[in-house]
Amino acid sequence: MWANPLTVLGSMSIPFLVSNFATFLGFMLATYFAILYTKKFYEGRDKPSSWTLIMTGLASFCISEFGQFLLPYRLNPFAIEALVILIAQSSGVLMIAVGSYLLLKEVI
Repeated sequence: MWANPLTVLGSMSIPFLVSNFATFLGFMLATYFAILYTKKFYEGRDKPSSWTLIMTGLASFCISEFGQFLLPYRLNPFAIEALVILIAQSSGVLMIAVGSYLLLKEVI
């Protein structure tokens, strides 16, 4: 069952909906542009594992943000939904951090 996203939070419903959607859209576009950049820049060459981890972390954040976008409008959310969001967000942070560290090690 779903709650009406335009009325569930009273006067804050529409700003909350728009801000959640904008965050999800931002992560989606960042992932898409990172993939396009990687395909064009590394044309047939091997991608460094650091960049692959960063892109995978961004994709994981997309999954997390999509779940966070939908979860407030569920009337009875399941614990498994929150667990998937938590795992996706935690793994995304970890992958981006490790990828950034490996990127730093390649430069230094």
